[in-house]
Amino acid sequence: MNAPRFNLCILIALTLVHPAWGDGMSGLNKNMTYQEVKTWHEQRLRGEPTNAQRLDDMRAIVRTSRLRERGLNRIFHNFEGNYSIDPRIPGVEKSVLLQRSTSQSQAKGYRRELLYASAFHNDPRFNLEAMNRVLKRSWGNTDADLVIRHKTGLYGRIEVKDYSLNSQVTHLKDLKIQIDKMAKEGRSTGQPQFWINRREVHPEIRQYASGYGIHVLGNVSTGRTSINNTMSAKEALNQVDQQFIKTARTRATLGGGLSGYGAGILVYSAPAAWDDLQTALNSSTSSTQAWLRFGENGSSTLAGGGMLLSGGSLMASRYASEGLQGKLYSLGRTGGIYSPIIHGLSEVFLVSRYGAGDVSSREFWTTQWVLGSSASGGMSGAWLGGAIGTLIGKTPLSTELGSFFGSSGGTWMGKKLGDETASTYYDWKFTKLDQEFGKFVYSRYGVK
Repeated sequence: MNAPRFNLCILIALTLVHPAWGDGMSGLNKNMTYQEVKTWHEQRLRGEPTNAQRLDDMRAIVRTSRLRERGLNRIFHNFEGNYSIDPRIPGVEKSVLLQRSTSQSQAKGYRRELLYASAFHNDPRFNLEAMNRVLKRSWGNTDADLVIRHKTGLYGRIEVKDYSLNSQVTHLKDLKIQIDKMAKEGRSTGQPQFWINRREVHPEIRQYASGYGIHVLGNVSTGRTSINNTMSAKEALNQVDQQFIKTARTRATLGGGLSGYGAGILVYSAPAAWDDLQTALNSSTSSTQAWLRFGENGSSTLAGGGMLLSGGSLMASRYASEGLQGKLYSLGRTGGIYSPIIHGLSEVFLVSRYGAGDVSSREFWTTQWVLGSSASGGMSGAWLGGAIGTLIGKTPLSTELGSFFGSSGGTWMGKKLGDETASTYYDWKFTKLDQEFGKFVYSRYGVK
């Protein structure tokens, strides 16, 4: 009789001391400082633990923090199911370690980031790439709370905040400085930037950030369902998803349109530029006018090639790694700005030829008209083709293809229409001139 009772007492005792015994075996306890916990974790990583063991260590860190076992289960749901997260993602374990920070506000801030991070990690539309990544830039150092990649292939940055309206007013200057850095980051890398706040966002902050292309979300909770006037994490992710899709479609349309228009220009200008170059290099035919003709068609060829390259860079960027994606975006953006300027340089050569009498008035104004109609056709075709591609395929690739073929086709149609209308106009003009001249002659000499 005594033996069963004794065994039962031992079993109960083991059950009661098991959590403490587990932490003791891991070398972790609630009385350790943050630095001691960090050292412990570094020693654990040297042993090359498995992914499951690293998750267990994360649970142990939270369990021995001020959150205890209850917080681990109630807040983080034991890092299981829809709250799971991969400890191998850069910055995740550091954020968990900071649950042991002596600063409650700091620990709370990283706790919020972890909950948003797990939401992105478990949403099939996104990949969580990193947390709290340090960004060293020429315009000032900062850090990205969350770095994500959308299903379209685009990378983006999420800044997680918990500022009250009064705090936003108090820290308005500092917040604007951070928004300025985010805006520069977005222009440099092409990554959409998001500023998510737990509380209501002050109108001045919202207007200032939106003016620089920063997407602002306010009253966003960490819960998966909305309460009262708050926006749930799920709703916030839906809005982030829509912004990514919008950005991807716009970039696809621009990339396809630039490529299509550039290809259209090359088809017409490259052969002419090659013939002009041969003429200019030939000693028997070389002249100032020959070089001016080459300058005109050569500039158009260079511009077309630049547009084709910049558009292709924009379209290819979403398939590239994060660093290369930023470089391709920058190349596409730069080419998209300077290629039209180079294209305009051909006008300088044309005007020079016109002034020198190498180009007739009819040829000069016909060229202007055809250039305008080609550009209008290319732009219209790009947007129309992109819209049709989006409706049919609903992917950036279908938008890119629709925009490319729409732009190249629109450029061709615009040129044909320009040629035909210009020819029709001048035929009508000279026919009318002949008629007026005939009337004058008949009237002058009395011919009936």
